[in-house]
Amino acid sequence: MRFKDRLRLRLMKRFNVLFALSFLFFTFTSTFTCFSEIIDRAVAYVDDTAITLSEFRENYIKMKKTVTDITEEDVINSMINRLLLIKEAKRMKLETPTDDELLKEYIDIKIGSLIHIKEDAINQFYMEHINEFKGKDYLSVRDEIEKYLFKMETNRQLKKHIEELRVNAEVKIQLKDK
Repeated sequence: MRFKDRLRLRLMKRFNVLFALSFLFFTFTSTFTCFSEIIDRAVAYVDDTAITLSEFRENYIKMKKTVTDITEEDVINSMINRLLLIKEAKRMKLETPTDDELLKEYIDIKIGSLIHIKEDAINQFYMEHINEFKGKDYLSVRDEIEKYLFKMETNRQLKKHIEELRVNAEVKIQLKDK
């Protein structure tokens, strides 16, 4: 073998070794970089939808401003309930510009449309709370009482509906390892 050929062979071997080392170096450093960066993690699942830690923290901070004694469990359960209701609203093919409007429309249709407050219930409430109305007659507070009773019954029915949705959904909470 000629000198030039041997030299070329040596250079090729060195080039191949250098190439292999470079390839391994870039492969491992990019792999470790990917593994070291945790973007977010799930703190709860509702069927096939995840609630991320960042979403949870954002909601917790917002809710803490208005309800100072709210717990983390209260917030995560509120987020789960919201997801379940939105999912049901979309299943009904309701469409609105925002999720808040979607929830309101769903609750109005699914729950509010079935509630009827009887005149006897309004009158009974007035009589039981007459001292709280400071001498106002029945007719002047009747609509206010009806709205209040309607809201109370809507909340009661909504709570019952959410319990049914939760029974039929796969809900998993992983809040502990924050």
